[in-house]
Amino acid sequence: MQAIEAISQNYVDSAKLIRFQFIADALLKRLEKDDQEEDKEEEEEKSRYDVEIAREALRRAGEICKRGGTRNAEIFKSIRERKIKLKELRGGGDVNMDDNGGGEEEEEEEDFVENWSRQMDLENQNERKRLDEGLTSSKASSLKESIRLAHNDLGDYYYNIGDLKEAFQCYAKSREYGTSVKHTLALCVNSIRVALELNSMAQVLLYANKGLAILKNVDQQSAAGETEKKMAQRPSIIQQAGGGIEGIGGAGENKEEQNLTRAKFTCAAALAHLHFAKYAEAAKHFTSLKTEIGNSYAEVISQQDVAVYGGLCALATFDRVQLKKRVVHENFTFRDMLSTAPEMRDIVEDFWNSRYPQCLSKLNVIKKELLLDIHVGKHVHKLFSLIRQKALIQYTKPFSALSLTTMASAFNCDSVENLEKEIADLITADKIRARIDSRGEKILRAKEFDKRMETFEHVQSTAEKFVENAGE
Repeated sequence: MQAIEAISQNYVDSAKLIRFQFIADALLKRLEKDDQEEDKEEEEEKSRYDVEIAREALRRAGEICKRGGTRNAEIFKSIRERKIKLKELRGGGDVNMDDNGGGEEEEEEEDFVENWSRQMDLENQNERKRLDEGLTSSKASSLKESIRLAHNDLGDYYYNIGDLKEAFQCYAKSREYGTSVKHTLALCVNSIRVALELNSMAQVLLYANKGLAILKNVDQQSAAGETEKKMAQRPSIIQQAGGGIEGIGGAGENKEEQNLTRAKFTCAAALAHLHFAKYAEAAKHFTSLKTEIGNSYAEVISQQDVAVYGGLCALATFDRVQLKKRVVHENFTFRDMLSTAPEMRDIVEDFWNSRYPQCLSKLNVIKKELLLDIHVGKHVHKLFSLIRQKALIQYTKPFSALSLTTMASAFNCDSVENLEKEIADLITADKIRARIDSRGEKILRAKEFDKRMETFEHVQSTAEKFVENAGE
């Protein structure tokens, strides 16, 4: 239930609905798979837990609809359909919104859903008529700002009723009527939100990079303007003798707002990289945040998500130098964000302090929750595998000879043979420079290298890279 509670606390209603439905769909697929297994008794306890989580997710999604958290007339019906499917999979048990039991309650619930959907359809039609009239009036007035706002209002309307493609087009139409940098940034933010729900990650990355480029340009222009102002107001020799002039004020009044907007774009770009399995890029973006986002981006991502996603991607791809600089010691912003996810913080600390068995054990504890996450869920197995590989590699580095039996015990492996296969794969991939001595007790022996030749090759490689970069 921890995932359900985290969603309830960290997101706005539209984001909650998306995540609750994702959890229900993921668990329904898992339950369907369990029903096809021959040995059902073994999975019974796990299936019971999955049913409870799915039911709670759908119940909370229904409550959001009831209190007016969405204008999507179809979403309540889809929640109801999922509840019926859940009931069929588990062979009975009431699945109505209030979990009261009994056929009459289910019929009442069905009637409520139908009436709610009809009423929402009617309200949406009236709202659409009003917004269309507003757009027509704005175009007649030929006021750019009025037309831009009318297109944005229509985009918000379509987004709220679940017509994401139409919403995206409305936001795009507002572009030609924008008259300031702020309008362009608003367009990027809106487009990213819709593109994320459309799962169009290429568009997410496009608009995130566009927003970051605009903000970078704003910073450069601001810095240049401040320099020119200081030069223009540079004190004369007489003024210097008299104690100088008053200092010039700092950055603009909206600097904090700009930093939050930059953080939103950075998070969006990181999510796109995560989607494309570019874990190193995702880690760099998540750990490059200069300000804590708090609840400012609750329609997309929470600060706890940043800590978890960034921590996992960093452990999977960063070396120890990068971990020290970007995660553990020198990056105070990300360290503060890690404190919002205590389990992830402990995992990072265990990994950094070479407590690899404890690190992997704690990862397995949170694995079930992570598999139900809308963004990182499908990457969990790959990320965990990469983190385990790094743990095995770093564990073997200090030793010239190491017993695989001892190592298997330290990593809680089922058998020495399984560990031997993992190590052999890493040796083949040239990630561990060693060989396995299988005679008698299985020993991992580090290969001996000519240190002088290795140093020479490293210097030569560095020089070639320098020349190559200088040529560019």
